[in-house]
Amino acid sequence: MLKQSINLIPARPELYQAKLLFYLFISSLGMFFLASLVTYITIRDQAFNPVANAIPGSILTQGPDAYQDLRIPNTFWISTVLLVLTSVFLHRACCMVRREKLILFRRWLLFSLGGAIAFTVLQSFGLYDLLNTHFSESDGSTKVYGMSFTLSFIHALHVIGGIVFLGFVTFQAFRHRYDHERHWAVDNCASYWHFLDVVWACMLIVFLVTR
Repeated sequence: MLKQSINLIPARPELYQAKLLFYLFISSLGMFFLASLVTYITIRDQAFNPVANAIPGSILTQGPDAYQDLRIPNTFWISTVLLVLTSVFLHRACCMVRREKLILFRRWLLFSLGGAIAFTVLQSFGLYDLLNTHFSESDGSTKVYGMSFTLSFIHALHVIGGIVFLGFVTFQAFRHRYDHERHWAVDNCASYWHFLDVVWACMLIVFLVTR
């Protein structure tokens, strides 16, 4: 099997170079998001002093170092389901093109594109909610909302990039550019969306644990 793979490299060097660049790109994005999450956790843990639990006769800590608990917007949970569905649809599209079932392949791509767009729309409502809460108080108690908004917005920008990629793949699919032998762009697109799934899941876990 290894010998067969080595023999294929000289025949299609551009394919292997493209895959290598793609995996390097994904790795660099992964490191970026990991560093962002570590920074978020560090700031959340050290820069803010939690508001004390209400005790009869006690005075709660207020001021710029006090903060409110993070309330994750409900739309984030719905958009998470749509993000997962987008990846599932793309996985189905990959399976169909490998089996040369091109009509079903294009149909699953359209489902994926619709799910991606719906995710972005719902995510925008959640981002607006975070930003609106961030500016609702002047004493600094909602700083965590601004931090959460920044991370979610960065992820949303990468989602928009993924929609452009997915739109290009879908356009090429309707031009009959893919078949059971030529579909590496579809595979890379699916891998990118799986990556976005993992990143978003990690972000939600961090938000829940540190809120």
